[in-house]
Amino acid sequence: MSSIVYYITGHGFGHAVRSNQVIRSLRKARPDLRIHVRTMAPSWLFGDAVFHHPQSIDIGIRQSDSLSMGLAETLEACQSLRQSFPKLIGQESNFIKSEQIKLIVGDIPPLCFEIAARASVPSVAITNFSWDVIYRAYLREYPDFLPLIEEIESFYRKATLALTLPYPCDMKIFPRREPVPWATRVSSLSKAQARTKFKLPASATIILLSFGGLGLERLPWEKLRRLREYFFVATGKADISNDNLLLLPDEQPQYEDLVRAVDAIVTKPGYGIVADAIAHRLPMLYTDRGDFPEYPRLVEAVRDCATAEFIPQSELLSGNIAPYLQRLLQKPPNWPAVPLNGAEVAADKVIKLLDNG
Repeated sequence: MSSIVYYITGHGFGHAVRSNQVIRSLRKARPDLRIHVRTMAPSWLFGDAVFHHPQSIDIGIRQSDSLSMGLAETLEACQSLRQSFPKLIGQESNFIKSEQIKLIVGDIPPLCFEIAARASVPSVAITNFSWDVIYRAYLREYPDFLPLIEEIESFYRKATLALTLPYPCDMKIFPRREPVPWATRVSSLSKAQARTKFKLPASATIILLSFGGLGLERLPWEKLRRLREYFFVATGKADISNDNLLLLPDEQPQYEDLVRAVDAIVTKPGYGIVADAIAHRLPMLYTDRGDFPEYPRLVEAVRDCATAEFIPQSELLSGNIAPYLQRLLQKPPNWPAVPLNGAEVAADKVIKLLDNG
């Protein structure tokens, strides 16, 4: 019985969601494969088919909510974590040896590729961006990112293979790269079945407010309640049902069923939700997310592959979303055929490397 370990950044839910699709495909193709997941993403995202270990070996971006980035806090946290690298490498090397790990997959903590190199096991990155590209965008304001970036780049260069998802940022840091299609989840329910599952009104125009694992509590909920032509649903820390607003618990292992249930989505462009929208042909009202290098690539994807409309953050946070939703819902559909089997393709490539490693 072979064992692999999957390291996943704790930055948002998107990395964990797409990683779980690859994990499901790995399990389907190789039922006897033991998969260890090491991440700070919650265990409920993965189910019982993996061995989940709460473990952080990267920082990502420190955020107070889905639309706010704390770059000073991010730099400080990265510098602090860097001091722990020798200890982490020793700890993870012992884990790999004790569990007889044959391959490491990363989405996309840089250190896991250094760990793999030291353990002499192959490693696979599955991603649409790398953290060196993200941090490099902030060098002018925070030049102390430079030594971190240089070390991160040295780690990424040691990856055996990088599987690049659609609309990637610059991936030249990885010596060997192969593209894969969108890795996404697709609901098996009809819209009517999905609405019944979540006790949503059968005939309303339902809008999903989706802002990832960090949420967006500063949305103007009272103003949204006044838009009686729409029914809004979101996830959050409390279970609330009030007039035309339903707030479901954060823990939604089948979030794709909620995506299936609605008529449009209001969100920021992150990989997971963009992939969900494309997979379910769900019109998207999207806002900007600040100076984040992934953002323009995902906007390009949205414009090419989805029916979408932009709303400035100021309009979203003031509650003036009705005219934007109206324009979105009146737009001619734009849904070109897009391959959605990236998880299966990635799993096949991982297994071939595992078998040949």
